[in-house]
Amino acid sequence: MAPTLLDRMLSSKNAVLAFGGIVALATAFTVFGSGDQPIFPKPDDPTGDPATWSIDQLRRWLELRNLHPSPTASREELLERVRLNIRRP
Repeated sequence: MAPTLLDRMLSSKNAVLAFGGIVALATAFTVFGSGDQPIFPKPDDPTGDPATWSIDQLRRWLELRNLHPSPTASREELLERVRLNIRRP
């Protein structure tokens, strides 16, 4: 009995690789997806008095606003930049 088109397609390496690629993409979308609750959520914006923030929070606040803090800046320099750029209601 001669192999049918379906038999040849199922035994093809290309079909197996294509199916594997689809499964890998679906898995990646599920893990890193753009849903309401991503697996790696972005950190929240620091709140409260900037004087009580850590250096990392000061840097993150500046980076979120594209103010590019210097890697060698001291805590006092970062705090001054935040206070100059913060908008109070």
